[in-house]
Amino acid sequence: MKGIDFDENYVPVGKLTTLRYLLCFMAYNSWNSDHLDVVTAFLNPEIDKVVFTELPKGINWLSESNTRRSGFLRLNKVLYGLKQATRLWHQSIDGFLLSISFHKVSADHNLYVCNQGIMLLLYVDDIQLLYAESTKSRAIDVKELLMRQYKMTNLGPVEQFLGFEINRLPDSSITLGQQSYINTIFH
Repeated sequence: MKGIDFDENYVPVGKLTTLRYLLCFMAYNSWNSDHLDVVTAFLNPEIDKVVFTELPKGINWLSESNTRRSGFLRLNKVLYGLKQATRLWHQSIDGFLLSISFHKVSADHNLYVCNQGIMLLLYVDDIQLLYAESTKSRAIDVKELLMRQYKMTNLGPVEQFLGFEINRLPDSSITLGQQSYINTIFH
């Protein structure tokens, strides 16, 4: 209902301190890290309640044939802009990650670990997947499972995440930069 049921629209995101820790861990242990981006994340989950929306202006053909009496449509899927979209998206991917043997870390509810030596940091629709070279085949399996469940872009080895430019050096050390952010401020 309008003005009701909007109290659960918060979605947890990965903490910046967790990202910095993971980057240090990655450099120190010579782990790999891949970046995945979920395409249209908020359109994936099913709605958990009955939600109606007003018929958008300019869609006269729909109102004439289907909604003469009310001028409203019942949503079957989440739409961008729906207050509950972020929460429903997080519930969807959280449930999926738990179903494929990941566990949440209590210090950050968007950091997931797997007993096979894989870590995953979720930040809304961006995923950083970290893994040792010895667990690369399992990490590939995880990426394939995620990409079958959700439409995703595999951006390969992480080069940018949450505004940080991440540069991996041959000795496994990492440099961080924010040149693009600096450019947007000064231009």
